Amino acid sequence: MTIRGMAALGRAGGLVVTALLVTACGTSGPQASSAQVSGPGAPAVTGAAADADRWRVHADSLETVSPAPPYGSVEVPGAAKATEPVGPCPDSGMRITAGDANAAMGLRALTVTLTNCGEAALQLYGYPRLKLAEKDGTPVDGVRVIEGTEDITTAQPDAGPARLTLRPAEAAVTVLVWHNTYDDTTNPPVTVDRVTVDPQLGRGTQTLVPDPALDLGSTGRLGTTAWRKR
Repeated sequence: MTIRGMAALGRAGGLVVTALLVTACGTSGPQASSAQVSGPGAPAVTGAAADADRWRVHADSLETVSPAPPYGSVEVPGAAKATEPVGPCPDSGMRITAGDANAAMGLRALTVTLTNCGEAALQLYGYPRLKLAEKDGTPVDGVRVIEGTEDITTAQPDAGPARLTLRPAEAAVTVLVWHNTYDDTTNPPVTVDRVTVDPQLGRGTQTLVPDPALDLGSTGRLGTTAWRKR
C-alpha cells in the first residue's frame, strides 16, 4: 500500500472513532439522568429528568402508633380497674380494694374488687351491702343504695346475682354507678368519703376511702352490680 493510501485509511478510521464518540455522548442524556445520585452536594435535577422524577413512587417513612389503652375490667366507660392489693392478708381471708372514681358523660363509676387472699375457697353471692359516711365517719343520710343499675344507667348492664366460688388468689368485682347531678340549692351536694362494704360472707366488713370521693350531688341514688368474677 502506498503512503497516500495509508493516509486515507487513517483519516477514515478517525471519522469512525469520532462518530462513535458522538453517539455515546448522545445516549448519555435522558438515560444518565435516571441514574443520577441524590443527596447532599448532588446537583439539582432539572428539565426532562425533573419531569420524569415527578412520576416516580417515593417511599415515605411509617410512623409507629401505639394502640389505645384498653378500658378497665368492666364495660362502663371510665370505670377504673382496682389497684393491686398490697400488705398482708386480713384475718378474714378477703381483701377489698377500690379503683378511682371516674366520670363518663356525667356518669360516675367505681370498681370494687374482692380478692380471696386466704387459703380456703369463698362462696360469694348477690350484691354487696354498703354503708356511706363522711370523712369523720358521720353516716350519709338520704342516699338509697340500689341493687342493680337500671334506675341509674343502661351503660353498665347488671347480669344479676350468681353463685361464685372464689379459690385462693381469685377475685370478683362489683361496680358502683351514680350521677353527680345537683339541682337542689336548698341543700349542699352530697359527698361520700368512706364506703363500708359487706360482701355478706359472714367475715366482717372493710371500709374503703375512694379517691376522689363519690360526688352524688342531689340525686340520692347509688346503683350496684352483682358480684361477678374478674
